Amino acid sequence: MKIARLLIRGIKILLYSILGLMVILFVVYFGPSIWKNWVTYPGLETQRAAFWERYKKPTDYISLNAYRGVLHSHSYWSHDSRGTLAEILEGAKQVKFDFIFLSDHAHNKLDTLPRGYHGVFEGVILEAGTEGNWGIMVSPFDSVVLDWSKSFDTLVHEVVSHHGLVTYVHSEKEHPWGNPDYQAMEIYNIHSDLLDGKDSYLSLAINNIVNGNRYRHWAFREIYDDQTAILAKWDSLNQTRRITGIAAVDAHNNNNFRARYTKDGLVEWVGPNAKTLSVKEKNWLDRLLLGEPDKHGWAFKWEMDPYFYSFNYVNDHVFCDTFSNVSIKENVIKGHVFTAFESLAPSDGFQYFATDDQDKVSGILGDSVSSRQASVLKAVSPFPVKFKLWSRGEVIQETEEQYAFEYKVQHTGNYRLVAYVRLNDAWVPWIFTNPIYVYG
Repeated sequence: MKIARLLIRGIKILLYSILGLMVILFVVYFGPSIWKNWVTYPGLETQRAAFWERYKKPTDYISLNAYRGVLHSHSYWSHDSRGTLAEILEGAKQVKFDFIFLSDHAHNKLDTLPRGYHGVFEGVILEAGTEGNWGIMVSPFDSVVLDWSKSFDTLVHEVVSHHGLVTYVHSEKEHPWGNPDYQAMEIYNIHSDLLDGKDSYLSLAINNIVNGNRYRHWAFREIYDDQTAILAKWDSLNQTRRITGIAAVDAHNNNNFRARYTKDGLVEWVGPNAKTLSVKEKNWLDRLLLGEPDKHGWAFKWEMDPYFYSFNYVNDHVFCDTFSNVSIKENVIKGHVFTAFESLAPSDGFQYFATDDQDKVSGILGDSVSSRQASVLKAVSPFPVKFKLWSRGEVIQETEEQYAFEYKVQHTGNYRLVAYVRLNDAWVPWIFTNPIYVYG
């Protein structure tokens, strides 16, 4: 009997230990996300709503139209995406996009363009492009066959000389920075930010599971970190030449688990990176999990990065004279672009420009303006923000929270502006402009 009691006592201790360990693991892994769901994110929602109440429509100083979209996104043409036109347009229309420049991976060394989606669909411009070797995005803007077996310099020169756009993507990696032809670089990329090692996939996945669609925009925001090294590289490059800075959503809609019925009645399960996990006869678990297919054909869906949340996270605003793919491209090259983290606040109406002695607009972001015509640099914002003016890699002026900015030009150089909003007792970057270049 004594041995039996000792055995029972040992089993109880083991079970209580296992239960205690499970509680500890639950608290460690799920506790922070539950706290955010109950406390942090509701507080941020309240703060953001109060901030949005302070909206004031700015006066229009820049005569060009402003079009909003993204310059790096993926569709079904990429090996790691299943994105259809309907899914892409659903997200684009929710955020009221004007354009999407696609950057789908090439299938072969000979890359025929345009392919995939190309044209105007329900009022949204989709431009075909390739994210190819050497960390570049190539948008030829013509019917062409790119030969990726050619040397880097040859390929880039051919695209640019035929009026295409070449952008360096994933700027945290090494690139041929001295190449004379490329026109733009990413100063922010969601995927690059995710891979900086400061947040694990597990913690981000748990946060999205706990917070679901209600607070997914804040859970998505958890990946943000200041891109100090990339911005420093951009500033250094702009000391000797003009490189347009853009933001990239790098949207794939592929951090998910989904299932669909095939034409022959089987069930295909699709996991991260759009990989097929299995194709099989429906079993009891499938019957439990799968419902009626949605409008995109998915009978089961758990997603971390639907197109909408990527598109709503960070955008590029391009000032153009006309609504066309070519006009948007030409004005990207000119640097008539600012990037904005739209989930923090809508940035329509933000403007950055130079004025002369008569207070007339003499240039806008991206322009080169003589010091005789650029007496004052100005900006207007739809919300009160803290402004920081950067020149030669340093902050040369910082303001308190206000709707407008002015700086009397004192020397030649390039000047870019960053606008910050205050959330959770911290100043958070909201908008990054391209520089205004002042010459003698």
